[in-house]
Amino acid sequence: MTLMAYLSDRDVVTAQGPDTEVYLHGQISQNVDDMLDGESRLSFLLEPKGNIESCFRITRLRKDDYLLDTEVGHGQFLCASLERFKLRSKTEFVSREWKMISVFGDSETVDVSPGAISIRSSWLSSHHLDLLAEELTVDLPEYGQDEYERLRYGYGLPVIGKEFQVGSVPNETDLLSLAVSFDKGCYRGQELVERIDSRKGGRQLVRRIRSDVALAVKDPLFEDGQKVGEVLAVASSPTYLGFASVKSQVETLTTESGEPVKFSSLSKVLS
Repeated sequence: MTLMAYLSDRDVVTAQGPDTEVYLHGQISQNVDDMLDGESRLSFLLEPKGNIESCFRITRLRKDDYLLDTEVGHGQFLCASLERFKLRSKTEFVSREWKMISVFGDSETVDVSPGAISIRSSWLSSHHLDLLAEELTVDLPEYGQDEYERLRYGYGLPVIGKEFQVGSVPNETDLLSLAVSFDKGCYRGQELVERIDSRKGGRQLVRRIRSDVALAVKDPLFEDGQKVGEVLAVASSPTYLGFASVKSQVETLTTESGEPVKFSSLSKVLS
């Protein structure tokens, strides 16, 4: 596979101090107390009532030193939300604006910028590495935004601010298997997540879709003539890959004109 790169802006929050591990473990939906140095995991930060405040990746750099990275425009809100319940916990959160280079291909040969943090992606593709730093350069051919988004629709994940929003129900993102631990103690917003999960998940679920006919954002999707979903994001050229919000019990999907639309959970690649 030819090495390719995609450069983007990225919001990060640094978290440091002697109480950082314990505090984060009690606040976010992911396990923190069993992470190893260099390990990364996806997580939610929820409102006390259970709706999404943030979705981010947490990386343990070393004991009580963590990096949280998220979409542009969401870092300061994540930082402020973490500060809200800190009380006397000895941990410091700082919001920063960094750069991220996503490298696709055999990244073993990549010449990494000094000081860059290397993080294995949560995407289904095993050949995807993210590099994070205040300033980054890489001498590789670059994907355009449309090419990168097509890759994300096929192998990647929905993101906050695009396919789901602040205030959404976490169970409807189809990210629980990646972002939520069901064997940890209490954390902020846990009750809603577990209550909905015990009832077979959310009312709607984000699904990966594939169509041979053109689709557009907000296009309705049908099963047996009844509307059961809506396109959230989709590629602008064939084959039309994207994400849709679909009722959880649906077995088939079509466009309004009856053309079939393939769909799957986010844990699968559509062939």
